[in-house]
Amino acid sequence: MQASFTFKNIIFLLAVFVLTSFCFAETFRTRKTFVVTIPEECVEETTVTAGINDSIAIFLPSDRTFLYGVEMSVKIPEAVYNWRDSVACSIYDSIYPMPEASKIDYEGKRIFLLPLPAKANWIMQIPLSQDTVIKENSYITKVSPPPAAKDGFVFVRFLPVMKGVPDETINANLKISVKPLVFNKGRLFVKIFAENKRFYNAHVFIDDKPVELVNDSLILDAGMHSIHIQSDEYRNEVRSIFIEAAKSTECVVELKNLEPLVLISAPENFEVYLDDKPLEKFDHEFSVSAGEHKFRFVIGGYEIIRTVTCEKGKNYHLNISLDLKITEESK
Repeated sequence: MQASFTFKNIIFLLAVFVLTSFCFAETFRTRKTFVVTIPEECVEETTVTAGINDSIAIFLPSDRTFLYGVEMSVKIPEAVYNWRDSVACSIYDSIYPMPEASKIDYEGKRIFLLPLPAKANWIMQIPLSQDTVIKENSYITKVSPPPAAKDGFVFVRFLPVMKGVPDETINANLKISVKPLVFNKGRLFVKIFAENKRFYNAHVFIDDKPVELVNDSLILDAGMHSIHIQSDEYRNEVRSIFIEAAKSTECVVELKNLEPLVLISAPENFEVYLDDKPLEKFDHEFSVSAGEHKFRFVIGGYEIIRTVTCEKGKNYHLNISLDLKITEESK
């Protein structure tokens, strides 16, 4: 049954005006307190099923760099939205005592009160600052003014505001999803090492632009980025890294010295000599001093000798291959 716009509705709207215009502390009792905690670097939803006389305390992370608000998506049962203006949602500041699941008696200043709309789904977005831009539309309601949340939580209460509604409305449940609203940015930590020690004299470029790290970190737009690290003392290093929204990503770089690097690829049974000294292992990259070096490759009675002038900061790949040449001749 759809309630009509009567004298009771007018009284309700006047009450809303008074309560939202004068934020006096009030004492109230809630049937149950649901505690929702938004952990660091979390963008997932938390869903609770609450009654129309319950409260939800949403605890915020200590680091709110990427958090600009909280979204509550409410599924309203028919027993509630058929009785328009029978249930309202309110938000409080200066709540005392600290909300806990075991507590039901509170005191606080109401800063927002709105009846639940006559529809099955409703989204309310709660900004955490006056500067936060949230666009309201027919699907989204923006809370204004924003809660101060100085104690690290947002307190939301659902309450009946009309008399004479049936028991099925009083006993109805609301399915509520709580989701953090985050900026599309993340934090990158860059830690640079050289010879197993922290190295701080490198120049860091992100997407070809020089950057200054503060406490080894900086804020970047979410997505793929290239990191270029330059140093006069060590080899330049390049990395590609993906930044997730509202999360921290660490990039650890071990700088290599400027000595030339040599990689040898040779078939089995080859003997390899460097400056007439046998190389026992050459299956991975190794460094040599800058200057001229003689490489000798021996298999059976076959020998190849090459002289290579190695320069600082360069890599050299010596690849030995055996080939079989077949020639066909007609008689």
